[in-house]
Amino acid sequence: MKSFLAFLLLALSAPVPAATDSLKARFHGLDSFTAEFTQTLFDANQEKQEEVKGILRVQRPDRFNLEYTEPYYQLYVADGKHLYFYDKDLEQVTIKPQRSMLDNSPAMILSNPERLDTLYTVTPQGEDEGLFWYELVPKQAGSHFARIELGFDRQNLRIMELQDSFGQTTRLELHDFRRNPDLDPELFRFTPPEGVDVIRDGT
Repeated sequence: MKSFLAFLLLALSAPVPAATDSLKARFHGLDSFTAEFTQTLFDANQEKQEEVKGILRVQRPDRFNLEYTEPYYQLYVADGKHLYFYDKDLEQVTIKPQRSMLDNSPAMILSNPERLDTLYTVTPQGEDEGLFWYELVPKQAGSHFARIELGFDRQNLRIMELQDSFGQTTRLELHDFRRNPDLDPELFRFTPPEGVDVIRDGT
């Protein structure tokens, strides 16, 4: 989930709107990025349940390509209007309206941070182990996550932690972060492969 230690004192003493602005400032000038990631799921007792790896590509606003490569293959593509989920093993594609999904999803933070103050209460958490942290709590009922924490180094987002209402935590660690690369527009378009089942949910 999902980049400035210079903001430390200001962020810690600021009210919520300024805190949100300081978080937005960390995304300022970042129009696109790619990163490899390791995603780990922990249960409510912090016992490790699953670890997967993949590649994340984001083009602002509202476009992303999230590709799981190990130990299985799954693909999420957002084109600005629709969100496509392709499960290779199930030979199935699910298509949903993107806005309804992003308003309740941490993907919004990465693909359109301008909406942060509308959807989240942002609280700076200070520095820990070389990263500066923010806590985000959804303002709206029905969010998939009870709390989100973002950890930044001097330039980039490094760790995104998502806690659901059951106490499970998903930890996304980003590696090989590349700022503003020229991304192929085809990464954010998706055509279902021949022969797969296509499920349209609310489209």
